[in-house]
Amino acid sequence: MQNSFLFVKYPVAILVVTGLFFVWPVIKIGASPLPPPVPTYDPVTSYADTTVVTVPNSLKNEWAGEFSLPVFSMVKSGQWNIKDYVMYGYLAKEGFTPETRNYKYDPAKVYAWTKQAASSVNTESKDPELTIKNGYATHFVPPVIGKQIDRYQSTLKILQGLELGQNNLELSIKTAQPSRSLSELNDLGITELIGRGESKFTGSPANRRHNIRVGMNKMKGIIIKPGEEFSFNKHLGPVEASEGFLPELVIKGYETIPELGGGLCQVSSTTFRAAMHAGLPITQRRNHSYAVQYYAPQGTDATIYPGVIDIKFTNDTGSSILVWPYFKGSDILIFDFYGTRDGREVKLNQPITFDRQANGAMKASWTRTVTKNGKTETNTFSSNYKPPELFQKREEFVPNPEAPATPNPNQEVPTTTPSLTPPPTNPANNIEPNDSI
Repeated sequence: MQNSFLFVKYPVAILVVTGLFFVWPVIKIGASPLPPPVPTYDPVTSYADTTVVTVPNSLKNEWAGEFSLPVFSMVKSGQWNIKDYVMYGYLAKEGFTPETRNYKYDPAKVYAWTKQAASSVNTESKDPELTIKNGYATHFVPPVIGKQIDRYQSTLKILQGLELGQNNLELSIKTAQPSRSLSELNDLGITELIGRGESKFTGSPANRRHNIRVGMNKMKGIIIKPGEEFSFNKHLGPVEASEGFLPELVIKGYETIPELGGGLCQVSSTTFRAAMHAGLPITQRRNHSYAVQYYAPQGTDATIYPGVIDIKFTNDTGSSILVWPYFKGSDILIFDFYGTRDGREVKLNQPITFDRQANGAMKASWTRTVTKNGKTETNTFSSNYKPPELFQKREEFVPNPEAPATPNPNQEVPTTTPSLTPPPTNPANNIEPNDSI
């Protein structure tokens, strides 16, 4: 029989056969792993000390059934091992029937699927690189801990978890540390990943993608000092053509119109999600006036508009935090926060939407619980989205006024600059508090 397995109830299984001991430990690395970020767009979320797999219902349905396998069968790919020879050869008796166990999911299909998970997680270790100049990280290569998924033990854990009704399951892995640690390259406490934010902007037009890239570069390499309050707008600086921004749709008052920098809220929302994941105190945040598809799941967005509304949070970790954003593929923006984990435990609930109306209006809430130094604090971030039809869409472009730039050494030189005619008045004079880019 091919792809048959021995399944255990406890973390370590010991078979005693004619004086021989066979031990298969279930490996769990790290006493306090980071939770998966919300949202997560990968079926496998892998950190330095844990790897979590999300099994979709479609796969659960495909694997479901009734399966009966010999308890002591370890036949894989038609090859017999010593335990099989002992059980079925040396101890074989006339009429001997091996003990069997029933399973609700197909072990062979689960084992085959772990190969896909391994292809996205298995990595070689890599030493970090870090260069800091004038308060910015001008060059950074994160440390990579080598990982290898133990496919057999992971199959055991997946099947046991599925039979308990779980969808998010830890895999068994073996790791190899880099030869050099990140802490050796700085004395600021930048040692490990402490938070991650993700957002997807599939379907964004060219100008919006361009603005996201420019805004991301403004944030790349920022170092937040211990006790410092981070202000997105402070590091963003002026949103102008000279800074590389292009016109794209923004919410302004009760209109949706093109302005320089449209799409920057993709960057601010991803920053907010990373701060939430790291368990940092959020000191200012506001949702968009109406629900925007790019910020799903609703309730996890953070709108900004220079001079009007900001996203702010405080670094209370006791060490500096390095902000390092990047793109994964063409449609996913990721913000990684590196610092030193101080033992806080962060629980992020899935965002909840409610009071949905036929006109698109809705409400949402996102709850986070942080336990630090024996004290637990729970915060719920509420969002109230108006009907999109209230916001008239206009096509004419009104540029922003020029202002002095605040350079980030990681910012790319703009490759496209629109032809503009500066307006005679400041369009920010009539901005409402819920305006957003």
